[in-house]
Amino acid sequence: MTDIDKLHKEVQDAIGPLATDYKIHDHSTFPAQIKNPGDFAAALGYPIGRITKTLFLRSHDGQAYAAAVCSIDRRLDFKSAADAIGAKRVEVASAADLEAKTGYPKHGVSPLGLSGDITVLVDEPLSGYPTVLIGGGTAGIEIELSPADLVRLSGATVKSITA
Repeated sequence: MTDIDKLHKEVQDAIGPLATDYKIHDHSTFPAQIKNPGDFAAALGYPIGRITKTLFLRSHDGQAYAAAVCSIDRRLDFKSAADAIGAKRVEVASAADLEAKTGYPKHGVSPLGLSGDITVLVDEPLSGYPTVLIGGGTAGIEIELSPADLVRLSGATVKSITA
């Protein structure tokens, strides 16, 4: 199995035809066991802020969905995220909504390969890193790419969405 085959099919389709530099990291290939984002950052020798989380959100009225990407060590500001998608309130979507709308598992959410009706938000501070690590659509698989490529590939809006 090649590294790209480890990615979720939707992520493969999103990244494959576009010219971009990226690297795939499989947690199971590291010499030390990766139990949490801190272990992953340490194994790579990166600051924890380069490791991201993607929170799948839905508006309180269920009319809008968003994928909010921010550093693992930052707290999402739900009001800022709601404002960014034009909703009164947002909440973390249920696992059933996540599965139905994206096909991604709870611990493998990717901002890539999402349908056009899901807004992708990238937290502005991520722009300060040379590369960031995002979910590959499968648990334990991450993609390292530049913040600019993340925005381009996902069609994201860059906003300050963390407190």
